[in-house]
Amino acid sequence: MAAERLGHGGGSVTGILKAASKWRRFVHPEGQPYFMLTGEFAFDIVTEADIENVQTQSLILDCITLAGKELYSRDVKVPPQCELFLELGDDHVSCNYYFVDHIGKVLFWLEDLCTDLLDIPPAVSPSHLDTVLERLYWVHVEYFPMHHESHEQQFVQMLDNLGDIISHGQADRLTSKTSTFPYTADTCRQFLKLLSRKKGQRVDGYTLCYAARLAGAIANQRFMTFYGQQHAQLDRLQEMFSTDVLQHKWLATAGNILMWGIPLHFNNLLDDLYVNEQVYADQWTHFVSVCLAEWTTSLSWSFPVFIASILLANVRGGTISTSIPSVLSCAVSIASASCLHLRHKPLEESSAAAGARYLRFARSNTLGFVPLSVAFSLPRASYLWSIGFLTAQFLFVASQSVNKFVALMAACVIAAILMFLVCVIHPEDASIASLSRLTSLYMPRLYSLDARLDESMV
Repeated sequence: MAAERLGHGGGSVTGILKAASKWRRFVHPEGQPYFMLTGEFAFDIVTEADIENVQTQSLILDCITLAGKELYSRDVKVPPQCELFLELGDDHVSCNYYFVDHIGKVLFWLEDLCTDLLDIPPAVSPSHLDTVLERLYWVHVEYFPMHHESHEQQFVQMLDNLGDIISHGQADRLTSKTSTFPYTADTCRQFLKLLSRKKGQRVDGYTLCYAARLAGAIANQRFMTFYGQQHAQLDRLQEMFSTDVLQHKWLATAGNILMWGIPLHFNNLLDDLYVNEQVYADQWTHFVSVCLAEWTTSLSWSFPVFIASILLANVRGGTISTSIPSVLSCAVSIASASCLHLRHKPLEESSAAAGARYLRFARSNTLGFVPLSVAFSLPRASYLWSIGFLTAQFLFVASQSVNKFVALMAACVIAAILMFLVCVIHPEDASIASLSRLTSLYMPRLYSLDARLDESMV
């Protein structure tokens, strides 16, 4: 009875066994063979199991029989243009499966499944869930692209739609620095060139393979950005989830003061890089490249300061003790830059998934990216401290050989030059008003709550 339900009309177990000789063998563009059985049942069968092995073939046919029984017992009518994928379990007793609806572009199962079991993030609506199921559909087509002659017209339309989507994504990337499209404008240009070669032609399995991969990646991005939902993410920096309230903010303040404000710069970059726990490949690789370049620069600049401090300790009036702060600062800069460069060099060409995994483990639940920002700032901050200590060492040595007043005047001139450089580099932070705002943020309040309330009513 189950076999009859499985067949077109009046099949039997014997009919199923006769169908065993009608399997067609295909080879994926990357080399993986798979087998296809068409026209024997109400749906096609796809499997990567080695049907040429008699024992394996028998087990797959048992799985087909079991699927027929389940369909009959649940009174499920399989839609047209449907496939059943079968995969033998490691124990060769159980069998994994899913059905593929080529018209609806979704996968489905006979049992009710939760998203956790399928490793799918929570969806906010049925249409949102359909988006991620469409991604799974395109993953299936990518893995099994060589047997879709009957769906050719459908995939020709898919290629046209895919070209339109990528063209818009290219324009979005060119006109917006915070676009949510996953590919850069140059990458889009290469994809469009590939797709244009097959425009108006038959869609072969090789073209369908990479087109399905692109369609799956775009469907996944649409799911992550809530495409088509009431509150879609329209900007890469738009936060869609509530963020953790960070604790111990005084640690970040102390770190910024001691390290010349560099941790704040890195913390802002990391926060922008990891919005909604998403990472864009081009943004991630650019960030890593910039960090590697900065650490290399700090490493190369620290050596001259290191040598100068040692030489200055051996001139007249100099002592070894006066060179210790500068030498230690250079040593910290050189060591931290070397370690950071060694650790992050392999990430320079890594994927977005690797970047997201790295940042997920690096981010603290209580401190955010503050610890990582401090670590990234060590080479440059230590180098700047070594410059300051070398200057102090030079003034001390000079004071032993020249008049104390002259040495004091030289120190004042150096301080004035440094202040001028700060004003030129950060003019918005150089005013008295900015200094007042800075102290008001981090100094304790000396007035009561009632006084603040009175002031707010003026």
